[in-house]
Amino acid sequence: MSVRKLTASLLTALALLGGAATSHAQEYAPVADPFAFDPDFRWFEPVYHMDLADMKPKHRASTGWFATYDRLNLYGSRPETTEPGASEYLLDSGWGHRYEIGFMLPGEDNGWMFNWTENDVTQNFVVREERLNRFVEDDDLDILPPFGFPRIPDEANVIGFGRRFFDVSDSQNVFNYDSYELNKTWRLEPYHYGGILEPMVGVRYMEIEDKNFFQNFSTTIDNPPLVIPDVDDAERLTTSKAITENTMFGGQAGFRYLKFLDRFTLSSDFRVFFGGSWQSSKAKVTTETFIYDGTGDGAELDAVLREATEPIYSRNEEIFVGFDVRGQVGYQLTKMISIRGGFQLIDVATGVWRGGDGIVIESGDKDQDLVMLGGTFGLNLNH
Repeated sequence: MSVRKLTASLLTALALLGGAATSHAQEYAPVADPFAFDPDFRWFEPVYHMDLADMKPKHRASTGWFATYDRLNLYGSRPETTEPGASEYLLDSGWGHRYEIGFMLPGEDNGWMFNWTENDVTQNFVVREERLNRFVEDDDLDILPPFGFPRIPDEANVIGFGRRFFDVSDSQNVFNYDSYELNKTWRLEPYHYGGILEPMVGVRYMEIEDKNFFQNFSTTIDNPPLVIPDVDDAERLTTSKAITENTMFGGQAGFRYLKFLDRFTLSSDFRVFFGGSWQSSKAKVTTETFIYDGTGDGAELDAVLREATEPIYSRNEEIFVGFDVRGQVGYQLTKMISIRGGFQLIDVATGVWRGGDGIVIESGDKDQDLVMLGGTFGLNLNH
């Protein structure tokens, strides 16, 4: 064998041995990579466009525990009542909150989600009535109104030690809405362009409390005057009120669709719900009578008389059907926190009783709808 061939053979053997040794060392190296440690709850860790571009849509979707909070500004529809001039087509501004917490099992693409949504609307027609005596130096006037009706703040309402005015109210749209959901969710494989569909089925519990009231204020110097036997100077505030509660429970089905674009997340939710509505209404009339020793400045309050009728209860049952639509755009701030804004439409199409049964105030339909529509703003926390 020539020297040249022997040298080439030796170099080839050394190269093969070196490659095998290198491969063996990479596979069984006893020293761990210090950058491989990935601790949990790194909420404020920065996130970069390159990180999001290299991450598959399925890996960007929430896994493990996640939670969201949204501030709601939803406009609610007015009740359908027999009151002349009432319009159920008008919407009044309301404010509320939406909380959501869920868990998506890593690797199994299914989980659970709990949602609580509440929204309150308070729209009254208010007339400010001047008291019979605007300077009453008596602490007895500083009392709570019947049923907790709001009056103007003390700092604007009090001259001396007495209340100068009453804000006499007629309700136009007053209700409280609470909804609780528990859903089983599934995450399907991403579509060709990265969209992810998450079907869901679950149960929904809702409470809708409607308040319908009317106040009347009269004094002994009005025309026609308030007439009280053996009393010359007095004023009276009368409140007629009906509180109607709808307790609803049933099932629902729907889906959530997600689409990721760089730092932005587009999402939409759709739910259809149905079930039974158990309704009850309580009607009552209260009066507050204030008796004075005169009508001039400095006259004193002699007595405050409070009376109330016995509550009258009514009950009914209906079937409710409705839907819930949400759309949002989120922006990724850190690895685990994003902010988002969007809209929500809730339509309880049937089975809502508002306005009472007409015993002490105008009645309302026992099978009407309730629509809430408006904007949302909040944040998302993903573990």
